[in-house]
Amino acid sequence: MSTRVVVSDLFGKSYSALDGSVKNRVLDFVVKLQERPDLTGLDLKTPEGVTDPRIKTARVTDFWRAVLIELPRAGGYVLVAVKPHDDAYTYAAKLRFGVNEVTGALDVVDAAALGEAITRASSVSSTQPRRSPVLNGVRARDLRRFGIDNDIAERLVAITDEDQLLTVAEELPGVQGNAVLDLAAGRGVEEVWVDLIAEVEPDIDTGDLLGALDRPQSRLVLTDGSPEELRAALDADLKAWRIWLHPLQRRLAYRDGWKGPYRVTGGAGTGKTVTAIHRARHLAQRLDREGSDAKVLFTTFTRNLAQNIEAQLTELAGPELLRRVDVVNIDSLAQRILRTGDGTRPTPRRDDDPSVLQAWETARAAASDKWDISFLQSEWNEVVLAQGIEERAEYLTASRSGRGRRISRLQRVDLWTVFERFTQLLNAQNLITFTQVAARAATIAAQLNPHDDPGLDSGVRRSALPRYRHAVVDEAQDLHPAHWRLIRALVPHDRDDLFIVGDAHQRIYGKPIVLSRYGIETRGRSRRLTVNYRTSREILGWSLKVAYGHDVDDLEGEAESLAGARSEFGGPAPEARGFNSSAAEQAALADKLRSWRQVGVTWPQMAVVSRANRGVADLVHTLSMAGVPVAEVGAGTDENALGDVVRVMTMHRAKGLEYRAVAIVGASRRELPPRFVRDLEEPDRDAAWARERGLLYVAGSRAREYLYVSWTGVPSELLAEADG
Repeated sequence: MSTRVVVSDLFGKSYSALDGSVKNRVLDFVVKLQERPDLTGLDLKTPEGVTDPRIKTARVTDFWRAVLIELPRAGGYVLVAVKPHDDAYTYAAKLRFGVNEVTGALDVVDAAALGEAITRASSVSSTQPRRSPVLNGVRARDLRRFGIDNDIAERLVAITDEDQLLTVAEELPGVQGNAVLDLAAGRGVEEVWVDLIAEVEPDIDTGDLLGALDRPQSRLVLTDGSPEELRAALDADLKAWRIWLHPLQRRLAYRDGWKGPYRVTGGAGTGKTVTAIHRARHLAQRLDREGSDAKVLFTTFTRNLAQNIEAQLTELAGPELLRRVDVVNIDSLAQRILRTGDGTRPTPRRDDDPSVLQAWETARAAASDKWDISFLQSEWNEVVLAQGIEERAEYLTASRSGRGRRISRLQRVDLWTVFERFTQLLNAQNLITFTQVAARAATIAAQLNPHDDPGLDSGVRRSALPRYRHAVVDEAQDLHPAHWRLIRALVPHDRDDLFIVGDAHQRIYGKPIVLSRYGIETRGRSRRLTVNYRTSREILGWSLKVAYGHDVDDLEGEAESLAGARSEFGGPAPEARGFNSSAAEQAALADKLRSWRQVGVTWPQMAVVSRANRGVADLVHTLSMAGVPVAEVGAGTDENALGDVVRVMTMHRAKGLEYRAVAIVGASRRELPPRFVRDLEEPDRDAAWARERGLLYVAGSRAREYLYVSWTGVPSELLAEADG
């Protein structure tokens, strides 16, 4: 039986600074520690001067040593750091650990780093006597409720410099640091306490280290001992936040008994998708326990995202989970239902496809009024297909709430003539728009789904539809009303039926909707996440300045805010550069990628993002000629299989992905937004500009540590606030 190795969140600070060859030796060391901790070559021993004999060091190489905490009853080890030989002994002497009497967490603290951060913060605050404390209104005894030592609490409430407070919070154990950050963001003590502490059992055994490991308040990565999972855990720069859940995320993911759909919102990087992935696993395991033959539907907007989610589900729980969880992007699901319902296989086309635009051009020629194509498309998508309207009489009385432009009954008659002609032209070519597919599929699912009509005969039509008990919906803000009608028709109304996650600030496809209009009521059942695990404070600040440029909805007709959003760590400030020529911009880009490489960022941890498809092709060619290994991420690309290359993609393709370093190129006024957006008329123009702002927010928030933005000529207006 192998020895258990648990990875502390402190470990990433030392591990991320190691080069690749040393990281491989660390993995070899951990595997040996698992298999034979008694090997003399590991040189496992308690160094002099440590505060607890369970603190050990062990040989990784002759130069590098690991710092460990030995768990009782041969329970394994907590891996805390890997440092040069002498530094490891010094670090071990300053290390502190124990079970927190309030949170029940296993707290592992670098006492030296924490002490230095507090001393520096107190010193800076002493020079700012007229400034109010950052935690204004919070008392030391309030902080003690989160397990913070009283002396530290007294000093925290006196800090007047926000950057210094955040630095101290980084050195505190997980729950304590999160509490300080939440309070600094303006949240109330009781609200934060409910999120972090409320479900902890009242009587904590501070001597039970093994019991503390399994509490969600312990910021530890628990592995099953396999080398593959260990490597994922050790590569904590991008994966730890996927494996470890904030107590609030865990409560949302593993709760049973919501009386209907539940909605989770939050900014980019706040762990919405990882919460959804854990939720899918929980629901699938519950179906297994119940002996049900139903499945969990996990759907999102794009095929690339669906592939990534499937890979993360497999990483989390193994490939067997996919027997219970059907991961599919929403348009593929709609096409599947359409083929099931009537056996037809028309070819889907985007709204901007030349064949679709030509059909609109021909159809509007027969109209009495001179309708603009952009208006025809939006009226068709947002009124007719959104409501599943199939007859002229329905359209004549249909609600057009939110459309802005008023039209008469006679104009509706005229428009219906155009819509009929448009569909006839597409049918003649065996074409269909993606939104039409979703609308037809929703109608078919509502007619055929056996959970709505148990009296349907038991033939092929009844059994052909997938049988879903639950659905998890990611990137909810981009789904069309027809998509929501489809999901509602496929999943029966029940407890825990729908789990919906999204961020309206990242809307880059759809328009604001109200879920309750489609049989999905989440009022009173929703929660917003605020802790950003992916992006540094500096990049988050840049992204928020972009996002704050427009108001967004919360899918229930109310305003959604990013107030209180904050990151757990700091990093370099984003760079922004303008150039006189495209050649100069692209040459500087190649230099920037090579400079990231020199500081330890690998090629696969970098992404280059452009607004336009043609820009991607140009960048792939130019960077290849400059000797930078690159590959394009296109529709359906398995991003995880591209190998040791820089990823190049459009802003749309970047949604849902993350990298240590991201370069946004072509951010000029000529390219962002593109001309067709600038030429739109109201109200479509405002919605299109909001989507462009959302695109820039999505692109910037893909970066963890390094963000570089460049343009040729005049910078886009969307950069004005972010780079101001």
